[in-house]
Amino acid sequence: MAILLINVQIARRRRKVSVKLSIRLWVLAFFLINTLTFNPFFLEAQLTGEDLETARLERINIVDRILDIPRKIFHKQRLEKKAKKKEPKTFADKLDIHYGVNEGYERNVKLDSSHKGSFFTGQILGASFTDKIRNAFVYRIGYKIRHRNYYKFADHNILAQTMRAETALRLIPHKLFLETDYYYRIFRRQHTPLDDFNENEVKVGLKNYLIKDTLYQKPSYIFRHYGYRKFKARNSEGEHGLANRKDNVNAFDHEIGIHIAHNLLIRVHNQIGRHNSNDQLLDFYDYTYYQIIPVASYHPAKDWLVTVGYYFQRKNFDERDVYGLGARENLQSVFGGVYYHFNEYITWKVNCTYIRSDTNISELEFQDASFLTGLEFHF
Repeated sequence: MAILLINVQIARRRRKVSVKLSIRLWVLAFFLINTLTFNPFFLEAQLTGEDLETARLERINIVDRILDIPRKIFHKQRLEKKAKKKEPKTFADKLDIHYGVNEGYERNVKLDSSHKGSFFTGQILGASFTDKIRNAFVYRIGYKIRHRNYYKFADHNILAQTMRAETALRLIPHKLFLETDYYYRIFRRQHTPLDDFNENEVKVGLKNYLIKDTLYQKPSYIFRHYGYRKFKARNSEGEHGLANRKDNVNAFDHEIGIHIAHNLLIRVHNQIGRHNSNDQLLDFYDYTYYQIIPVASYHPAKDWLVTVGYYFQRKNFDERDVYGLGARENLQSVFGGVYYHFNEYITWKVNCTYIRSDTNISELEFQDASFLTGLEFHF
């Protein structure tokens, strides 16, 4: 009888051990299966297509800024050359109007893994007025409207309007200038009102010539604000509230430039900044960033201008985690432009840009290349 009881107890203990072992094996199996099948880039699981789209919108905005770099250099140098050519006296002399039309191709319009390209037609119309007060204060106000129409993707057509005001106050002759720059941009994309935003930017800097007309540096403070018209900010639970999404950027920029002879200008921008949004879900739009932009503009002959540059930006996100590691993104671009002046009224241009995004969120990785050529008319 005693032996029977001992055997029963042993059997019970074996059954308990077997049950515990089975539970542990099932937990281990579940963990392994979950680990192998779980996508660490969990945007699809926790965020909607709306978030992916607005995240790509930020890339469209950055790409747009990169594409605008050679165009800004061209127009700024053209206005400076025009001002030196003759002393503006009348209102017409101080007014500059330009119109451009171009045709191009973009390899990845949606900036995603689909790599769907399209030809496009772009137009730009701008006007600016430049004047000075006693050779100590220069100001410029301007307006520009730009449209890009894709043949295949009407929902990615861009209409952007920009109003700008720039000033330069001479503090020490040939040495130190206080420069300010304010612009207001209205960005619209056809059929996608979620992406519409208005942007304000204020930039204040001190331009210091270390060597007269040759070597300068310019530290600046930048504040930028984005106000989205349709996208509602979410709370930490992912629920949309009544307030629209709003983003603020605070940044410090340092530019150093050197004029070599009379036909080559090399400048390098280093910028560090902080991007904050009132959208709380996963702090999806909150990050710090660093960027460096070396650019060279060269006049190989009187009527030619060549610009080449490199753009690098590193983003470190706050709480957009992947396996416990903070999300990050490296954005790199190589760009260039060639401009030929037929005369003072007509300019032919060619621009090429390659952009690559490397990030540990695979849904947001992309490569893009764009090419365009066209004519600019100046009045």
